[in-house]
Amino acid sequence: MRLRIIETNFTTKYNWLFKLFDENENDFYIMDQSFYESQNLKSPITKKELDNYDRGQWITAVVRLIDDRGIVVEI
Repeated sequence: MRLRIIETNFTTKYNWLFKLFDENENDFYIMDQSFYESQNLKSPITKKELDNYDRGQWITAVVRLIDDRGIVVEI
């Protein structure tokens, strides 16, 4: 699925790092490390990607519905 990064978050205010939209403007998220650990999942984002991603950029990702939210599980 192609997703566009629309917002970044590097604070503790939210448990997501990146908020993304698909072409229909549905919300998807790349979560912080602790979220993936709590779900027994490996974080899909590496340090290199974390440093290079920015708003407006498109990525191809695999998403799963977790707690009624679209969560990126693979990039």
